[in-house]
Amino acid sequence: MSQSATAPAKPVPATPSAEASGTPQATSRALTVNVTSCSESDLQAAIGAVATLGGTVNLLPGCTYTLTDAVPPNDDNGLPVIRSAVTINGRGDTITRAATAAHFRFFEIDGPNGKLTLNTLTLSNGHASSGLGNGRGGAIWLNGTGPALTLNTTTLTDNTADIFGGAVDNDNGVVNINTSTLSNNRANNAGGALFVSPFGGSGRATVNASRITGNHAVVLAGGVAAAVGTTVTLNATHVTANDVTGTRAQGGGIAQAGTMTLNGSQVTGNSATGDNPQGGGIFNLAGRLQLISTPVTGNTANGTNSRGGGIFDSAGGTVLLTASPVTNNRALGTGANGGGIFNAGGTVTRIASAVANNQPDNCGNPSTVPGCS
Repeated sequence: MSQSATAPAKPVPATPSAEASGTPQATSRALTVNVTSCSESDLQAAIGAVATLGGTVNLLPGCTYTLTDAVPPNDDNGLPVIRSAVTINGRGDTITRAATAAHFRFFEIDGPNGKLTLNTLTLSNGHASSGLGNGRGGAIWLNGTGPALTLNTTTLTDNTADIFGGAVDNDNGVVNINTSTLSNNRANNAGGALFVSPFGGSGRATVNASRITGNHAVVLAGGVAAAVGTTVTLNATHVTANDVTGTRAQGGGIAQAGTMTLNGSQVTGNSATGDNPQGGGIFNLAGRLQLISTPVTGNTANGTNSRGGGIFDSAGGTVLLTASPVTNNRALGTGANGGGIFNAGGTVTRIASAVANNQPDNCGNPSTVPGCS
């Protein structure tokens, strides 16, 4: 896996430049384009110059680029489709969809050659519509086999996907998120912040020293959703205050069915609310889940027959907790059970991981969670 790019401390000298009144001219396959205004047309032209050939775009510091229309013929994307290795260097810039504009996401990254790196940038108010844009990736969609996305010190906020991935939908690609924030995004199905799918391959995501907070989904995973066959790792990352609501809501913070590792992270203050909600903090569907030095605390499953205020582990699932306490979680409502952990037929192993002070009990089916009273 390639090392993540970082934003330059000062503007990079570039030839050609994207002038305020014209489209940049390509002089080589390794282009560097400076955007010299805050206009929508200049931003689209600059990214268009490198989207297929590859290269770097340097944004004017402190701009808000407001997009009012999608780029034809890709009418579900506000910016040209990325089909080569592209780096966009922001310096406190924001790219946003105008409130009155038709629905579109910002970026589609097409594999296997599409590789996009975003540095010190905010994307807000993207909307992937199920009618036009497949409803995937409110801000960014990784499409095809092997695309890649790297976010460095970047914020994705207030984006919406009608189906999967309120901020990012990764279909069979690689996502690296570093010191970034995914906040207040929404998926009307699964993955309020991030959805990872293998689509016949092996979708992967690594999140380092980041925040996934305040995101929402209607069916599955207010924060992060990972399908069977995926590999997801969260290092020193806070998954906080995300929620899922609806019939049989599952995974307020995380819902996963692949292989997921949380290392030095936190799963705090998330909720699953509805009829038969499962996993206020984490819902593990027959996957392998490992938590290392990652507390699960203050999460809630709320509704009739709620299960697993902290963690729900389904039949065939494996949960390994190492130095990862499960405390002060709640299962609320008629028939609630498993305030801390509810094990519905999987395997739960605890190493130096207390399960304590959960309501109405610490473990549902306590005999299936060794040492849980």
